[in-house]
Amino acid sequence: MSIAENLRRLRKASGMSQKTLAEKAGVGQQLISQLERGENTSSKKLPKIAEGLGCAVHDLDPAYRPNVPGGGDEVREKFTQIVESNDVNQLRLLDDYLDFLLSRQRGSTQ
Repeated sequence: MSIAENLRRLRKASGMSQKTLAEKAGVGQQLISQLERGENTSSKKLPKIAEGLGCAVHDLDPAYRPNVPGGGDEVREKFTQIVESNDVNQLRLLDDYLDFLLSRQRGSTQ
């Protein structure tokens, strides 16, 4: 489903008008309208809109990836460091953490 379809479905399921959601999310009603009509296919305001709806951003846009400071270089560097260390305990912790993140992601998209 597109952002437009997801947003419209979730907003209507919550019983909110576009205006009410806009006020709750602290965005303009015009943005909500544009997103629902598919005229605007992304927005930096999706986290605020999701919060206004009481859902995860991934419920609106399954492809959503938050901006990571530094483009994720620091995370990538730490990941590489752990993998290259061959430290079994750290690798197990990393594996458990990745499993946890994946289960959360699956839970928010179902």
